[in-house]
Amino acid sequence: MSDSEKDKGLFNPGKAKWLREKGTDELDPSQLALLLALTQLETELGRDLSKEESDAVRAVAAEMDGADADAIAGAVQQMVNSPAQPERKLNWPELEKWQKDRKK
Repeated sequence: MSDSEKDKGLFNPGKAKWLREKGTDELDPSQLALLLALTQLETELGRDLSKEESDAVRAVAAEMDGADADAIAGAVQQMVNSPAQPERKLNWPELEKWQKDRKK
């Protein structure tokens, strides 16, 4: 990641505030889980989060209580680094179980 990419915010202007205030209501659990995983990967690559972005990510994480962010990030990394297999349907049983439990 270049220095200019590190200096640029993770979210588009205004999106961290939207995510903190409304995003957890408007995004479904799989979208929230993917957002957390991608944010974690970005920070591992060296991107620093602003205070507003950190607050937004914490709000999502609180909403996702019970979801394993490390497992989701690992699944994303595996999916990104694996060769394409068009005939194979990928699923995340842990996330599906969490989604079912959350609806109860």
